Amino acid sequence: MSLLDKMVKRFFWRPSGCIPSMQLLDASHGLLIRHDVAREIRVAGLEQHPLTVVELAAGKVVGDLRLVATRDDVVVGGLQTLFGCDDPGNHYALKRRRLRQLKFRRGTAILLGVANSDNYYHWLMDAVPRWKILLAANILKYDFVLLPGQPSQFQEETLDRLKVPPEKRLRCSKNLVHQFDRLVVPSMGFPLEEVTPWACEWVRSLFPEKISGPGKIYLTRRGAGRRRLVNESEIETILVSRGFTIIQPEQLSVAEQAGIFRSSRWVVAPHGAALTNVVFMEPGGSVVELFHPRHKNRCYVNLAAVGGHRYASLDGYITNNTGDRQLEYRIDVASVLEILEQIN
Repeated sequence: MSLLDKMVKRFFWRPSGCIPSMQLLDASHGLLIRHDVAREIRVAGLEQHPLTVVELAAGKVVGDLRLVATRDDVVVGGLQTLFGCDDPGNHYALKRRRLRQLKFRRGTAILLGVANSDNYYHWLMDAVPRWKILLAANILKYDFVLLPGQPSQFQEETLDRLKVPPEKRLRCSKNLVHQFDRLVVPSMGFPLEEVTPWACEWVRSLFPEKISGPGKIYLTRRGAGRRRLVNESEIETILVSRGFTIIQPEQLSVAEQAGIFRSSRWVVAPHGAALTNVVFMEPGGSVVELFHPRHKNRCYVNLAAVGGHRYASLDGYITNNTGDRQLEYRIDVASVLEILEQIN
């Protein structure tokens, strides 16, 4: 191998291959132990989805939790950025070439965070249920818990509830490939954009708080930098006149948000991560989600269904044609009132 090849290999990481799922890992990939924990977690009647923990010798985590790779740089599909990808071998994340230095750490690391876990939904619903999977596999001893590079208050608060010592919380940089003596990797809790009752029950159990709060709430996005609802003040005024309280979730702790949602029977909100808190609502509530027509997914209709809530959505009208980060839209106020009557 030439000096140039050695330099490229050391500082510009790239995969040597890809396998579709962690179920295909074997000793040739450094597999030490496989724990199948579906029986320990599941109740009868749920869809089939592997709930597995694998332990890899010299396993790697690439960048800001973007990829999981074996000691020979084979990327594992069905995890992290490749979660939900039908053809992981052609995923864009495998074609990027950027400066990434290999850093080896002694000890055992647990992968908890996911590629997008700086987002409240992906943290609570994709990352946190993996701790339940780890507990079902009786993974109790570790040196590091792997987390996204940028810490947030909601992550730290949740880690306190999980009793993860601060000194064992390892933030992973975009410019590093971390390699460990032993890497412990839990599967994702459920398929992309779906949700399962056991995951919801687990998240609720971590934040059992209940307060005497408003029965009807509107979640404002005035503090968000994306997808501005241009007539939000108009919607807030009409909802307040009908008994709703305006809540700005990012100003509250997770425990405070959980307590407020447990006491609420009605939630109206523009699509956004704050709607994750529907997981804390008592069964039988009503959820109305307001969409920008170019930014839609099924996360919260699925979450509402699992929680036993009535759900309705309303598409707005595009008011500009800029990029995704500057999207703006308007919601017809009369339509909001009509949909409230329909699901009452």
